[in-house]
Amino acid sequence: MEDIIKDELFGEVKYKPNIGSWVGITDAPLYNSEGNLKLVVQDLEKEGILDVQREAYKTYLQNADKYKESAVDYLLDYYKWNYEYIASEVSGVNEKDHKDVVTETQLFEFMTLWYLFICRDGSFGYAFGCCWDVDNGLAVLLSEEEPRIISRTQLENLHKINDDTIGLLVHYGKNTWKGWKKHSLFGKNEHLEIELEGSVEDGITEVQKKAYAEYLQKEDELFRKFTEVLEASGADRTALPKVLYIDKEGNYGWICFALWNDKYIGVLLSEDVPSILSEKRLRNYRRRTMSVKPEEFGFSNRFFGVLSCNVFVWGEETEICVDKEKGPLEDLVPLINKLISYLNHNEDIVFKAIVDDAGMLKKAEYYIDCMEEAEGSTEECRVFILEDGTVVTLPLAEEDFIESLHLKEVFIEFDNEEQDISAQLTFDCMPDYFPDPGVHHIIAVNMGSKGNIIWVEMVEI
Repeated sequence: MEDIIKDELFGEVKYKPNIGSWVGITDAPLYNSEGNLKLVVQDLEKEGILDVQREAYKTYLQNADKYKESAVDYLLDYYKWNYEYIASEVSGVNEKDHKDVVTETQLFEFMTLWYLFICRDGSFGYAFGCCWDVDNGLAVLLSEEEPRIISRTQLENLHKINDDTIGLLVHYGKNTWKGWKKHSLFGKNEHLEIELEGSVEDGITEVQKKAYAEYLQKEDELFRKFTEVLEASGADRTALPKVLYIDKEGNYGWICFALWNDKYIGVLLSEDVPSILSEKRLRNYRRRTMSVKPEEFGFSNRFFGVLSCNVFVWGEETEICVDKEKGPLEDLVPLINKLISYLNHNEDIVFKAIVDDAGMLKKAEYYIDCMEEAEGSTEECRVFILEDGTVVTLPLAEEDFIESLHLKEVFIEFDNEEQDISAQLTFDCMPDYFPDPGVHHIIAVNMGSKGNIIWVEMVEI
């Protein structure tokens, strides 16, 4: 097949093997593009342009003005809903580009239309370059009943599902399916991104569909309960749900933008009462059920004569350490798994012991208060800058303190007399809210196999 052909509909197009597509030029300028809109027709195996792609282009031409208008509306909506992330990535975003008043002209200062892309199955959309995601760009999938904002990479490698329960889902290429729904939790319609764990081959599961249907039935109730959890914290706090995340096992929760600290948090919704986690812990929540096996243990690289293996605790990979002289692994592993399961289902108890019972939050505030206050600090808002550049205000938010605690290791001790285990949990604090020149602090928690906390103390190393 020739590298240049003259198609009856597309006109003269040239095959570009590096992108596996036929490339031509339309006669329509659009937005801020230089010259006319480029046309890219997918054909990875160079088998020729398909009739379904010609029909798709006819549909586009018949509705080009409508697509142009709706694409801008969805891009503006996307910009407003993702404003916090975009503003953190793009230095040019300032007060005149505020999410509530952004105009089409301002939006296209950060974006450039690249081409109209027509997939092998007849799906099509606009592909844009944008300065907040240089690698993946942005795309508007136009060929569905309602336009969808996806990445350029997604458009060019399109895998989609039209599910009766959830609607249109597009695979993101990272073991993730994404879709959109409208919700009105704050009295006006907004987009909520739907994100489901799953590969292209596996698709989505019946468990996930059931979880989504349950969520729809309980959405207003869940939002009310979440609001009550925030109010119970004793502060005026608001968090905007941005993403509904559903894992393979049907656990689900929101990823929210927390207005009180300009950070993203996770909110687990599939249990009886909504609970606030980190975004990472929410995404890894299903791993709390994973257990260890004796054959997974090997000699530790850090401790002489100690066996260790890695396991997920609270969404983070953690080293489990066992003194090989303390007893056969076959006897210890069932007790270890029982303890890990308890930890993964009761993290609030552990952090309450650290924060309240041991008073570590107050201790951190004492250490911070001993530092010199930063320029601009006031009596109402006392500001300090840690050695790593982290800006801290007093009083220190409990969520920020808990978020700084990272479980470094779990060291298992076996009691031959009781035929039982205890464990020492070692936490690093990052950022270090215990600033002390030349000294690094860790927090140690000693607990029994049934989850009873024996003591909590701070250790200098």
